[in-house]
Amino acid sequence: MHFLMTTDVERFFVGLPRLLDLYARHDIKCTFYFTGTMCELLPDSVDLVKAYGHEIGCHSYSHAQDKALDVLSYEEQLNEIKKAKNLIESIAGRIESFRAPALRLNEDTVKVLEETGFTSDSSVCPQRFDGPLTFGAKRKLKWLVAPRKPI
Repeated sequence: MHFLMTTDVERFFVGLPRLLDLYARHDIKCTFYFTGTMCELLPDSVDLVKAYGHEIGCHSYSHAQDKALDVLSYEEQLNEIKKAKNLIESIAGRIESFRAPALRLNEDTVKVLEETGFTSDSSVCPQRFDGPLTFGAKRKLKWLVAPRKPI
C-alpha cells in the first residue's frame, strides 16, 4: 500500500521530537508543511525535521483567518507566499511543495504558486473530515464533490 504522509506545523509543536521518533521507528517519510511564522519562532525545528530526512514544504506565511488565501487578492497571496518561501528556504534550502492553510484557496492561488516556483500543491483533500470544525467551513463545501482518487 502506498500513501502520502503529511504534517502541518503551524503552531508551537511540543510533540515534534516524539512524532519524528515515531516516524523513524516505522520508516515513514513525511512532508512537513511549515508556516513562515513558525520558521521565525523555531528555526531549529526545520533543521530537526530535515535531519530525520523528511521533506520541508510551505504552509504560507500565516495561518491567521484574515490571511486565508481564498479571501486574499492575487497580490496579497503573492506577498504572503513569497515571504514564507524566502524565509523557509533561508533555513531549509530549496522547497517545492505547498499546502494552503485550512486548505483555503481561490482561482489565483495556482497562478501564484507557479510564479513562486512551487511544483506540487497538497491543498485539495477529498477525504477531509474536520470541515465543519474549521474556520471558513461553508466556503469549503466543495470537498463533498472533490475527486476521491489521487491526482
